[in-house]
Amino acid sequence: MDFKLLENTPLYKAFSEVGKRIFLPEGIFYWSGRAKNEAELIGTIGSAFGYEKDFIEDGEDKWVPCYLKEIKKYSNLNVEQIVPYASIGGLPELRKIWKDWIIEKARFNSGEDKKNIDYLTKYITDPLVTAGVTNGIYLVCSLFLNKGEKIICPNKRWGNYDNIIVKNIGAQIESFEFFRNKKINLDGLRKAIQELDRVQDKIVIILNFPNNPTGYVPTKQEALDLINLLQQLQLEIKKPFIILVDDAYEPYIYNFREDILDVSIFYQLQQLEEEIIPIKLDGITKELLFYGGRIGFVTIGLKPIWVQDKYSLSTLKDEINNKLEGFNRSSISNSNHFYQTVAIKLFQDSGKEKIIESRNKVKLLLEKRCKKINQELMKIKSTDISVDPNSGGFFIFVNLNPEKIKASEFADYLLTQHKVGVIPIENPRENINGIRIAYSSINLDQIPEFIERIKKALSNY
Repeated sequence: MDFKLLENTPLYKAFSEVGKRIFLPEGIFYWSGRAKNEAELIGTIGSAFGYEKDFIEDGEDKWVPCYLKEIKKYSNLNVEQIVPYASIGGLPELRKIWKDWIIEKARFNSGEDKKNIDYLTKYITDPLVTAGVTNGIYLVCSLFLNKGEKIICPNKRWGNYDNIIVKNIGAQIESFEFFRNKKINLDGLRKAIQELDRVQDKIVIILNFPNNPTGYVPTKQEALDLINLLQQLQLEIKKPFIILVDDAYEPYIYNFREDILDVSIFYQLQQLEEEIIPIKLDGITKELLFYGGRIGFVTIGLKPIWVQDKYSLSTLKDEINNKLEGFNRSSISNSNHFYQTVAIKLFQDSGKEKIIESRNKVKLLLEKRCKKINQELMKIKSTDISVDPNSGGFFIFVNLNPEKIKASEFADYLLTQHKVGVIPIENPRENINGIRIAYSSINLDQIPEFIERIKKALSNY
């Protein structure tokens, strides 16, 4: 396939060698698609098909994918909605639903923000369905990072980033101290970008709000300052900035303060004129509380300057989609058909308002726990701990004095002596020594006792 439009964009220039090389060839799915529309006799699909009556007792006289009759005990969905292979990029209906969902999450008003809605609708790709957000992160990092190249990420980050980026892809993480004076450390980010500018021809950054492991969400002013910094540096450096926005915990922002940014930073980045290209990574895992469903999405923000008209925009989207589907085809083939169907049914049968209403009950539980655990931690009067700023997500992070307390040893002490389980995060090279507490899995009335045991452990350690 030719990529004539894509090759002239900053997006393509930022691709890794794999990203430039990968594409979806006109293989089985191409010929199967043509045969479905043009052939009278079809021998292209690598799935077993037959008349249901020939392999199921009391089956109907219809041509269906062969299946085990026992599977019908576990779902009332039609077998044709769950048994066949799904499309490489995801079921078209789910991709459309999720794009509409992304637009809904921007919370633009239909009146004065109509231009913003139209711009967002027009200049984002159709979401690619991946096997969870983790798979989406791996896919996008592979798309942009060669072995040895660097991506910028704060020191307080999800540990699996290191597995994906460093151990799997062979790239490196340019880390910076996340916080300064309880705010995002923009000077640290600036220095990391300037350092990266010296060694490669693109700037790749990953942002995660609400953050895992800290629960940090920027205020609206902090977000504005962050965006202004990116604009300023991109204009100075004149290289493409690829911003991966990990929105796994996107809906879980708690309104302790009115000035907290309560939508994904993707939307502000997507409207910038500069060569700052945001890529949204989200999914049903946390958003729809469907952890085992393993359905994620990759959506890329485009720039009007890349295209001349509606036709060329459509062609550009097709070229990008081919690249992304090429990654899917060569790794996971396609994502789980059953859970894609369940997600479709959820939106069709319940509707967005009902989904949000149901989820808000969980969000309220988590908000109360977040508030409570912060209150209880404030009661510990010790100079050996400090709590990172937090107002969202599922976690809170407690820093420990590295001169007195080693995080992994303290976590072991908590577990063995006080029967309290936490996750230690320890990296002296990046100035991290603390414990992550998942209040998402602690009932509200257990939190005081949970923190009291930590307090006792600190006193006796």
